[in-house]
Amino acid sequence: MPQLTFELPDTVVVTGASPGLGHELCSLLVEAGVATVGVDLAAAQDKPRRARGVPSRRGDVAGEATWEKVVARLRYSGAKRIGLVTSAAILDVGTILEATPAIMSRALNVNIVGTALAIKFLLP
Repeated sequence: MPQLTFELPDTVVVTGASPGLGHELCSLLVEAGVATVGVDLAAAQDKPRRARGVPSRRGDVAGEATWEKVVARLRYSGAKRIGLVTSAAILDVGTILEATPAIMSRALNVNIVGTALAIKFLLP
């Protein structure tokens, strides 16, 4: 009888880790015994979670400097198998008539550029 099995990675990087979905995913991963590195512009919210060894990197997911710091942290930790959850996202509500280049640029940077940079830096 075929069985579906899988193993979680040693470490998972989660973007958008401070509020909402990313925060909850970090908590679930930690409970499952997975080391987690949270990335967010906001500081980590959960002191008990940080105390259990869940480091966070404060930074812009669309900035290469943020990903350089994340990669340095991962190298220091010696993680062999690394996972990625890109839950950082921007949703601006309104019509195209209300949209400004700054609003559109911010959404594209977080939603697309941030995900692409995460993959670019974590793949090697």
